[in-house]
Amino acid sequence: MALMTHPGAGWRIRSYQGVDHVQLEALFLDCLEDFPWRAKPADEIIRLRQTMKSSLCLVADEEQAGLVGFLTLERDKAYVPHLFVHRDWRFCGVASGLLDVARDLARASLQLDVDIQNDSALRAYKALGWVEKVGATTSRPEQRRLTGP
Repeated sequence: MALMTHPGAGWRIRSYQGVDHVQLEALFLDCLEDFPWRAKPADEIIRLRQTMKSSLCLVADEEQAGLVGFLTLERDKAYVPHLFVHRDWRFCGVASGLLDVARDLARASLQLDVDIQNDSALRAYKALGWVEKVGATTSRPEQRRLTGP
């Protein structure tokens, strides 16, 4: 069941299923290439797998392209540990759609941490109305905590 669809772009958002595992990890590793400051890919995969054990996962897929984005959500905290969109699908509303569905599921404003080196993500979130939560503790010192609209 689709939780959201974008008829113009062709993607839909739905809950993660076990058959998505290989595509999700491939997408994640591909996206990590844009973040050379991050830990080794193997360490990041371990962190993702641990998060997925205790979090809700939403995926965005498109019939021809497969998975084009995903988000993990700690629903009780309204916290988003992971949000990644394939570089070919950025600026197609995928991230906004994932965040909208997550916000509806959490029934609260969301929070997430962004790497301070990730200028494009920081600009995008701020353009969407996200604000930095000054003095907030993040999971890593090289990140900033943002709160969604």
